[in-house]
Amino acid sequence: MGAAAPAPVVAAQPTAQQDAAYQPAAMAPQAGFNVNQAAAGALQGAIGGTQQAMNAPLQVGAYFNPYQQEVIDRTQQDIERQRQMAMNTLGAQATAARAFGGSRQGVAEGVLAGEYGRMAGDIAAQQRQMGYTQAMDAAMRDRAARAGYAGQLGGLGRQAFQTGQAITQAQERQGLMQQALQQSLIDAARQQFAGYSAAPQASLAAPLAALGQAPSQSTTTQSAQPGLLSYLQTMAMLPKLCWVAREVYGEDDPRWMEFRDWLVGHSPDWFFNAYDKYGAKFAKVVRKVPALKYIIRPFMDAKRKAIGYK
Repeated sequence: MGAAAPAPVVAAQPTAQQDAAYQPAAMAPQAGFNVNQAAAGALQGAIGGTQQAMNAPLQVGAYFNPYQQEVIDRTQQDIERQRQMAMNTLGAQATAARAFGGSRQGVAEGVLAGEYGRMAGDIAAQQRQMGYTQAMDAAMRDRAARAGYAGQLGGLGRQAFQTGQAITQAQERQGLMQQALQQSLIDAARQQFAGYSAAPQASLAAPLAALGQAPSQSTTTQSAQPGLLSYLQTMAMLPKLCWVAREVYGEDDPRWMEFRDWLVGHSPDWFFNAYDKYGAKFAKVVRKVPALKYIIRPFMDAKRKAIGYK
């Protein structure tokens, strides 16, 4: 009697839900292009792809050869055919020896069937082991490829971030250049306007100098006598003697002009000369250090009130 062929074993195939869970999440398409959003999306995709590649179950069944069972069945059929041919040969030999149907024939057939059955089982096990090894290797290589793709996506995200940083720095430099250009235009316009507004007063400087009304260089304290020449002298000094006072009070505050009246008509000569020599430079210091205004303003207020201003 011939031994029955081993039943074929069908490899488990992964379900659609399991295969879908193993896939990295795809980034949603965006309208337009923003390098910062692209960098963030690529980073998220790289993290998700790496987690899926490392933590998702390894679906080895998805990588089995779909024709493996057919190969095993074909091999089993060949072995069974060889067994039947051997059984026929054994029966013919028993007939020739006039021992057909005897106990020795039965023992020989049993041994023969056992050997062929063991051969069929070993070959089927080897084929299945080979198929599993190949499927495992394919699954591991696919996992490594997914991790590599996630790394590439992370690199693209880093490149997008660096591109965004470069664009931002270029925009900052462009903004600073435009600001500097606009500031230079404003300064030039202010200087030109100051020249226009100071032209009438500057034209009186030469006649006043010819009349001897320029400030004295002595160190004695004198008080100017109000008169026409004093007022003309005050008008001539409009474009000059107003640096510090304008910084302290502001150009729109008339109190800086009241302090200028005290400076031109009532201040000591040494103070007038020092103010005329260092006033412009000291005004720049006050502009850079606004806290100095609160120290200088009480002095200027006292001098304004000393000549009758409130």
